[in-house]
Amino acid sequence: MDNPKKVIYVNYCDAINEIKVKAIMSALSDIINREKPDTIYCLFSSTGGQVEPGIALYNFLRALPVEIIMHNTGSIDSIANIIFLAADTRYASVHSSFLFHGINWNFAANTFLNKSQLTEISSSIDLSESKISGIITERTKLTTQEVRALFSQGECKDPAFALSKGVISEIKDPSIPKDVPILSFNLA
Repeated sequence: MDNPKKVIYVNYCDAINEIKVKAIMSALSDIINREKPDTIYCLFSSTGGQVEPGIALYNFLRALPVEIIMHNTGSIDSIANIIFLAADTRYASVHSSFLFHGINWNFAANTFLNKSQLTEISSSIDLSESKISGIITERTKLTTQEVRALFSQGECKDPAFALSKGVISEIKDPSIPKDVPILSFNLA
């Protein structure tokens, strides 16, 4: 008789920043060490946030010794697309979306920069967009040219687009079986 897979359901609906990513990594490590699941099924929706913590979480998720399933339950925006793409199995709810756009840089009021500082910022933006574009093209059917066009347009796409471009494998609403563990991240 086959042993059924042990699946832990994790819900995350929040922005991406360094503090939250560290907390997610810690919580997932604890779950894996304590519960020994075969699969972590992530019900995921995020407005995005900081690029580098998002890429770090993508790499962390790819390295985990368990199957990761991602399910877009609302909106996957900006850097959250990269985190979403860490899973090999990806779904989107019927009423969900994906927002792709280029990198933004926030400047504090009354910020004064010299030419080399502006060059450094421009270089950082270019490199971050290249990393993000590389991940998207590796993990989907989107070409580099299509990704660059999405970055410049800043467009929100529906699940049908995501399905046609290999961002997801299926459009379906999530269904959590009765009596399975569910963890919701409510991070400060």
